[in-house]
Amino acid sequence: MASNQTAPTAQDGSAPHRFDPNFTDSVINAMGPKTDPRLRVVMTSLIRHLHDFTREVELTVDEWLAGVKFINLIGQTTTPTRNEAHRMSDILGLESLVDEIAHKHVNESGEEPTSSSILGPFWSPNAPFRENGGSIIVNPNPNGQPALMHGIITDLDTKKPIAGAVIDIWQASANGRYDFQDPENQTPNNLRGKFRTNEKGEYHFYCYKPTAYSLPTDGAAGELFKALDRHPMRPAHIHLMMTAEGYKPVTTQIYPRDDPYVTNDTVFAVKDDLLIDFTPREGDPNAKLDLEYNVRLAPREGKTAPMEGPRPPTPYTNPNPLKMRLPYAPSQPPTPSSEPIYTRIAARRAPRPLIPLDLTLLHNPVVADGWNTFIGAIRTQTSLSADLKELAIARVAVLNGAVHEWDVHAALALKAGISREGLQTVFTAPAYGPGSTIPVPVPKQGEEKGGLTGVQRAVLTYTDQMTRNVAVEDSVMEGVKKFLGDKEVVELTATVAAYNMLCRHQPRATVVQAKRHASTKHPKNFVPPTQADLDELRESVREFTRREIPEELAQKTDRLNEFPNEMWQKFGEAGFLGITADEGFGGLGMGYQAHCVVMEEISRASGSIGLSYAAHSQLCVNQLMLNGSPEQKAKYLPGLISGEHVGALAMSEHSAGSDVVSMKMTAKEVDGGYVLNGTKMWITNGPDAHTIIVYAKTQPDAASKGITAFIVETGAAKGFSVAQKLDKLGMRGSNTGELVFEDVFVPKENVLGELNRGVRVLMEGLDLERLVLSAGPLGLMQASLDTVLPYTHQRKQFGHPIAHNQLVQGKLADMYTKYRASSAFTYAIARAVDESATSQATVRTQDCAGAILYAAERASEVAADAVQLMGGMGYMNEVPVGRILRDAKLYEIGAGTSEVRRMVIGRAFNKEFVER
Repeated sequence: MASNQTAPTAQDGSAPHRFDPNFTDSVINAMGPKTDPRLRVVMTSLIRHLHDFTREVELTVDEWLAGVKFINLIGQTTTPTRNEAHRMSDILGLESLVDEIAHKHVNESGEEPTSSSILGPFWSPNAPFRENGGSIIVNPNPNGQPALMHGIITDLDTKKPIAGAVIDIWQASANGRYDFQDPENQTPNNLRGKFRTNEKGEYHFYCYKPTAYSLPTDGAAGELFKALDRHPMRPAHIHLMMTAEGYKPVTTQIYPRDDPYVTNDTVFAVKDDLLIDFTPREGDPNAKLDLEYNVRLAPREGKTAPMEGPRPPTPYTNPNPLKMRLPYAPSQPPTPSSEPIYTRIAARRAPRPLIPLDLTLLHNPVVADGWNTFIGAIRTQTSLSADLKELAIARVAVLNGAVHEWDVHAALALKAGISREGLQTVFTAPAYGPGSTIPVPVPKQGEEKGGLTGVQRAVLTYTDQMTRNVAVEDSVMEGVKKFLGDKEVVELTATVAAYNMLCRHQPRATVVQAKRHASTKHPKNFVPPTQADLDELRESVREFTRREIPEELAQKTDRLNEFPNEMWQKFGEAGFLGITADEGFGGLGMGYQAHCVVMEEISRASGSIGLSYAAHSQLCVNQLMLNGSPEQKAKYLPGLISGEHVGALAMSEHSAGSDVVSMKMTAKEVDGGYVLNGTKMWITNGPDAHTIIVYAKTQPDAASKGITAFIVETGAAKGFSVAQKLDKLGMRGSNTGELVFEDVFVPKENVLGELNRGVRVLMEGLDLERLVLSAGPLGLMQASLDTVLPYTHQRKQFGHPIAHNQLVQGKLADMYTKYRASSAFTYAIARAVDESATSQATVRTQDCAGAILYAAERASEVAADAVQLMGGMGYMNEVPVGRILRDAKLYEIGAGTSEVRRMVIGRAFNKEFVER
């Protein structure tokens, strides 16, 4: 990589570390979802304290290595070929942190020398000097990709070349092993060597393009990987050590930009300006690839210095000083800058009226038994007045559906002094939950309303909010504290929490109406289409596909793995891109039956073109239609519906596919908007999209309640890039990519839906996404029948068409029946959704998930039968059935796997029959 090719820089001049600014949090967040919850708490604390200590004392490389050796001596964990303590240190991010502390330098103009990175445990002092232009490849590997690496080493300040500088290189072979790990295939110092620059500061030698490899998982480090549910992969890299007399040395690793693990290196060593590009090399018999890597060294006596103190606040950095938070937590802050921390701690130590009860513990039977004893005690042994206590208990019973106990609660409440009118209010009043549209009452002393006094109404509201979300708004708390002292508030809290748990432990099956009305899913003034309307639309789409997506184009799209981008404008002109959108934005406003018709017929012509169509029209356009503000719709929908712009949705990540809530991508609030950092994987239309709906964590510790949806304009998004276009088994030509967001600024007006309510935005369209996508497999089944029916009636064996063979007839009958059954399922659900706009019927999650589950699996079976019926011809790429089979498999994986769909259906039943 040439010296003028630099990564985006922070305001302080530093290149953003790929795992910075919140390096410690990145190490902690690398723990996978299968990590034991208690272990997660322990390791989070351990890593944070370890990193704080390292920063506070500015731990040196020598001190850190002394610690590594000491641990090895204690446990005898090291071997001649494996430094286990070193590996465990890497897994905890310690070596990268020590390296950053030791080598962070800038000069007067704010420039940096070539970035350092970790040494790693594989350096050898015995590597030989080799002639410039030589090769470090001593034992060629059949899978190795030879490359000529060259560049210039220059002075950071003067920019002049440095003659006689030494560049020491070592790397693993193409099998992922270093020389001493692989004595059967490599002699000592294979892929190792030292070179000196000439008078122009130039060096050049032959090496391999590196290969990614896994750290061993059979030792202590392996157990740590397993416990933390982390992958052991290191991205491909070349180790370098650059030295010159009078200059500060640099030890680093460089990484091919196209390696899939550069974004989640298991030892956290990748930095943006260490990413390199290999390019084709022509006319060189010794190398197929070319790598230019220029190096800048900082003079030892030059005007450079370690970066000290906290970095200035930037989109990349944490404004808080990187010091230990509180060594002993004294009562007074030692410095003004640490005062906010001490204020928070003082607030935690102060007497609190709310007791944060961990109700999940009460699912343990032993704890529950003790809790029941406690329940009896608080009913009789509190200073809270009997009327307030019994009112709260009765209200908890109502809110938990324990109506069969009402006779008992009502009698006790009446005896305690609650009026009959007040009991009617307790029984019928809507709940004052957080976010409720019902205004919170402001009770007054002596006031009576609905049969309840002011204090009783305050307790009712408090009980509602405690029961609904174990959280109480400030105004409600202040209302209670007008009447009750701190001790009484604590007793009230305990009473409400205790009886909530008691009610929730009583087994009773109650069907709850958790379904959603579908009327909000349609454009204004929507009228469900008639069957005649749908038939006319289907014929129109068929005519379009016959003309615009002939079999030759479908084959070419698959073979070249390239989407025919002229198709977007043709789709727009035909009106297919806004099937569910308001006519005011250029849409047709025809609903989901119509959308399924278009999706089926396009997929019948080409599965991959159909998939890209759905990603645009359903995942992007329909999401904007459902959740966008009027301003957002006016800005983005016209261009998307006309086909001028391409749309996509970015949700999945390397480690967050079906478990989308575990996404790592973050959105940090800054002036005027948010800065997005992270990657998205398997994004359909990602390489081509102009407008992408992106999900990111605005509150990383809040799980599903900390995700927000954003509208990202890729053309204006500095820091946005496509890391790679993916080479898939099927759906080739439906361009799919890995998207990289490096400090991408998104204005606050581009938040889609509510802040931290991105999961709601996602779920708003998820059922409908499953429904519309289920029409894709229908088109593939149609395409299979289109090919195999004529073939089996023309192909003769033993003097007769093979379609006259009963075994063949049976397969054809099964194929047709599977298609018709799947079609009936999908269109029945689509019709119900459309008609719900006027009938107030509901969208059932299990129906939408069931439609795509059934259609996807049947499509794979039908396509496989088509290949089988066509015999040898079916196995040839000249006919489409092989492509159809590869395309069909995607629908069992994408948009939620078949296994997840089954789980979704099962959970939907569980929601309908809730055990209380």
